[in-house]
Amino acid sequence: MILAILVVFALNFLSNGDAWAQQKKNIFQTGERLTYKVKFGFIKLGTVVVETGQMQEASRIKARLKFWTAQVPFLNTKDDIDDVIDTSAICLIEYDDHGQDGEKKSVHSFTYDPGRRSIFFHDNTSEKKIVTDVRPFSDALTLFFNLRSWNGSGGNYFFPLRGHGGEKLVNCIFSRTEKDIECPAFEDKNIPTYIVNGHADMGNSSPLGATGKFTAYVTKDEAAIPIRIDMSIAIGSISIILDKAERIGWQP
Repeated sequence: MILAILVVFALNFLSNGDAWAQQKKNIFQTGERLTYKVKFGFIKLGTVVVETGQMQEASRIKARLKFWTAQVPFLNTKDDIDDVIDTSAICLIEYDDHGQDGEKKSVHSFTYDPGRRSIFFHDNTSEKKIVTDVRPFSDALTLFFNLRSWNGSGGNYFFPLRGHGGEKLVNCIFSRTEKDIECPAFEDKNIPTYIVNGHADMGNSSPLGATGKFTAYVTKDEAAIPIRIDMSIAIGSISIILDKAERIGWQP
């Protein structure tokens, strides 16, 4: 499923070094809306929209990820994911996913209790269950915000990601290497970014033959918005490119 490509965004961390010694950016803003094109070369595969909602108590925020495929043969996928994210630890608290792959529809939802380190599943498609002894983790959407929060920190971190296949690790190297990237969202203006190199251990769930290697270009400013993410697959690479950006008071 194409949404799995977005695993390159997903994070919450275990560190090779002292992560908290690095400066974490405060990137959350209510009402932000970022729209991305997913492309294979010149072929548009789909659209991704990331939105933030209202802040809640205990430093939590609502966020949404929407994905739908373009008019491409053999691809007919839609996903609508609603999360509640802890903005302090940047970990997932609530997850609700309504997806469609062709004629097949699915619903997956759960809540995570950090104090009890337990996941409580509420799926309509599977038996209700509880999983215990689970460290804080991310899904694709939560990882997107971690990617931004640690941009330019110079850290080399491993982050646990949880999906339908259980826990996987994503390694991100948050370099201080700079590169100006052309951005369609701003009339192809060249925007200063930091480069993030990484690898997502997808195992057998790897989409489209993805190797798991990716490179992200994230704006150097405090908004830390990903301008472009390139992910290797068996026959080239897939790119996720910023097409529109709505953020109060932000101009790259």
